[in-house]
Amino acid sequence: MSLDELLSGNEKFRNTLFKEHRELYTELMKGQKPTVLWIGCSDSRVQTGHITGTNPGTIFNHRNIGNIIPPGDWNISTVLEYGI
Repeated sequence: MSLDELLSGNEKFRNTLFKEHRELYTELMKGQKPTVLWIGCSDSRVQTGHITGTNPGTIFNHRNIGNIIPPGDWNISTVLEYGI
């Protein structure tokens, strides 16, 4: 995928979904209050919102290789602190 394709996709989003759901995105600009912390694998094939049928702002995502949380991992500690 090229940079031009990514930019074109962003323009399409702005002209369709963003406009259709402007009120939702306006609320999200004020901050986030997700009700779920989703810990998942860094996998380009899995789009959390799509597979759960949720809107932006509902799920706080932490993704890493292998979906592993080793003891003493400061990365997950900061995610938990921020998420909670």
